[in-house]
Amino acid sequence: MENTNKGGVDLFRFGNLEKFDTIDHFITGRAGGFSKGPFASMNTGFHVGDNDWYVLQNRKKLASMLGVDLTGFTFASQTHSSNVTLVDQCKRGKGSTESETAIPNTDALITKTKGIFICIQVADCVPIILYDPENRAAAVIHAGWRGTLRKVTEATIRMMMQTFETHPSELVAGIGPSNGPCCYEVGEDVKNEALKSLGSIKDVIKPTKKKEKYIFDQWHANLLQLRYAGVKEKNIEIAGICSQCHSDNFYSSRKDNGITGRTTAGIMLK
Repeated sequence: MENTNKGGVDLFRFGNLEKFDTIDHFITGRAGGFSKGPFASMNTGFHVGDNDWYVLQNRKKLASMLGVDLTGFTFASQTHSSNVTLVDQCKRGKGSTESETAIPNTDALITKTKGIFICIQVADCVPIILYDPENRAAAVIHAGWRGTLRKVTEATIRMMMQTFETHPSELVAGIGPSNGPCCYEVGEDVKNEALKSLGSIKDVIKPTKKKEKYIFDQWHANLLQLRYAGVKEKNIEIAGICSQCHSDNFYSSRKDNGITGRTTAGIMLK
């Protein structure tokens, strides 16, 4: 990933997606915002207990850095599902100024409409950005362990195929900063769910020295889904940045005991 800092705001971008001048995309860092305490400082989540005025100022500053109006953002109300929603002009600005209008019960957004940043939010879960350069279509995915095991990434690609006639082999993908295989400890329940969902947990669930505790490799699990769906491995970039290890740069619910802000990932068709 590449990091640019403008006005004190860190914006991270994937090298493989930066090659396309037909899109803009970003993943926010923590620096450069107005929020205080555990939400310091570029928190973009209205729903986490932060002061709404600070969150709104952070989003306005982000919009300014990206050269768009605040209503150029569309957000989802995420529920760790495998639900995918198509964003068109009618959904422009949903969730941009308050959480109540965010698109309900969805964890992936797809679009072919220009001028809208489709956005999801994370704090250890995996943000995934997809671009179909052939059909000029884009997607953004929120994949925590539940969403990953519910195969939200595969569901998103299927919907792009049905809606935009996307060929998975043409897709370019970025797997963003999130809780990594160095830190993401889970219990027996997640291991059992992974077995039911994936059949094989090889290289996804790894033992630790603790009894009934395991490491869940979210990055590899979503890489497998991308590959299974037909995305070429050469077109997939993994940031390889653990949000728990780097909680000074990215929000981490694990590191901050559940009281923290949210990192936003977004993509817009120009």
